[in-house]
Amino acid sequence: MIGTIAGWYWVIFAVVSVTIVVLMTRYGDGMEDAVLDSQMGGSSRWVVMVLGIIVPAAYLRLHLAAGGTRDTLVAGMLRGGLVGGLLIGLVTAVYLIGERALFDAVGQTWTRQFGPPADGWAGIGLTVLTEACVVATYFLVGAGVAAGFRRFGFVGGTLWTPVALVPAALVDLATHTGVTALLTGLERLPGGAGGVLLALGGGAVAVLLAAWLLRLLLRAVSLRPSL
Repeated sequence: MIGTIAGWYWVIFAVVSVTIVVLMTRYGDGMEDAVLDSQMGGSSRWVVMVLGIIVPAAYLRLHLAAGGTRDTLVAGMLRGGLVGGLLIGLVTAVYLIGERALFDAVGQTWTRQFGPPADGWAGIGLTVLTEACVVATYFLVGAGVAAGFRRFGFVGGTLWTPVALVPAALVDLATHTGVTALLTGLERLPGGAGGVLLALGGGAVAVLLAAWLLRLLLRAVSLRPSL
């Protein structure tokens, strides 16, 4: 489900991006940065976060009624987030290659401020892996936000939300994307080999942290939400 919805998102985004580049080249002053930079490295994270809020909450009762456990639900969500993330990461890498080719075709210089380097096969692989971490983290964070409201009620869930968002902020910083990286300042984040290690290591830590927080909540969530 994650891969299908995000796939359609990227198809629409690609069509819009091509239109923007062509129109800005023909009627405007051209493009200074990659179109994806206007989304701070990609907005598919918000799509999967919404899915994380909606889908797991709907499946909790069905999963338990079918004989599953809360831990297996978290494990399944983790696997689903990673698989969906890998697919979205692959689409993102293909999109970046196409966007760069389009810039070259219309005589524009392609530069990218957000995200890891995307040059060569290593860059493509890094893009796929880091985007997988982003997608999996945001999916689990969305589920954690929803679980917080089920566990603590409206007031407690509202207070819990900033805690649930910590893994999202961490993966933003690690991958040099998202709102947190923008607010921190990309120039303050490490580049080069250190940046690559941060992207992979920090991304993995963010995924595991999001899964751990969700597991803590789901083990105590009542099937009847609190008010």
